[in-house]
Amino acid sequence: MSRSIQYPGGKQFAFGIVDDTDLGTVKNLGPVYDFLHDLGFRTTKTVWVQRSTTPDKFDTRSQTLSDPEYLRFTLELQRRGFEIAMHLAAPGTSCRASTAGAYERFNEVFGHYPTINVNHCDNREGMYWGRSRFDNRLMQIGYDASMNRDQYCGHDETSDLFWGDICQRHTKYVRDFVFQTINTARADPFMPYHDTRRPYVNYWFSSSDGAKVKGFNSLLTEANQERLVRERGCCIVYTHFGKDFVQDGTLNPIWKKQMTSLAERNGWFAPTSEILDLLLSHRPAKPITRLGRKYLCSRWLLEKARSTR
Repeated sequence: MSRSIQYPGGKQFAFGIVDDTDLGTVKNLGPVYDFLHDLGFRTTKTVWVQRSTTPDKFDTRSQTLSDPEYLRFTLELQRRGFEIAMHLAAPGTSCRASTAGAYERFNEVFGHYPTINVNHCDNREGMYWGRSRFDNRLMQIGYDASMNRDQYCGHDETSDLFWGDICQRHTKYVRDFVFQTINTARADPFMPYHDTRRPYVNYWFSSSDGAKVKGFNSLLTEANQERLVRERGCCIVYTHFGKDFVQDGTLNPIWKKQMTSLAERNGWFAPTSEILDLLLSHRPAKPITRLGRKYLCSRWLLEKARSTR
């Protein structure tokens, strides 16, 4: 499908990044975003709006918008052309009232509700997360056994963690599967897609795995970059810039070199929602089929089992 898409300005491929806010601070993110800005990348950064009323897994190692320094930092990123998105409300489970308050605060700060929201693995208000990602009973059982996680309830109208209507009303895109390939649109030829079995999410999208700097570097080899250009592909990398991309104030040299090489290619380097909007304009106006969703689930599980990143 990506071969038929005409990217803006005659560009040969699309490239975006979604930065998970885990472990992110002004200190370890500042050099990354200065570098990206200087190269001409406009990427997507998720934020936590506030602290949770339950224990925060990254309480002492991450900043939220409740920190004035971090708030100023994210507003400056927005001014420079970066997209700000959400990673749920907080780094710990949030009840409905807290999530609703976080959405209003986000709107107050940035002038709009989050176009993109990404589930955080340890928050029980995750939207159609955990076993709810699967239609197949065996996949559900296998996932529960391997991950040993609590039930996720963001879509459950009987739960005090429910916020499905808020997501449906205010957020256009939610991230789902992560694949081990440079061309995300080839791994997921349906994205962005609506799933009638998960109605509170308007559209789902997939991403390519660059969760840590080592994985990002493996994804962005010269051979993979050439493949992305050759296929006129679309890559949306999911990463955590707060995890070792900067050490002792210095950017990882391999990542720096590879991103510089990528910036010299004829790519469209845009925020993720802009890329998804373009893809959506080329997609049939119909929901994903059960077979299509099964394909994505099966591919994701197989790659996850093989992954060494």
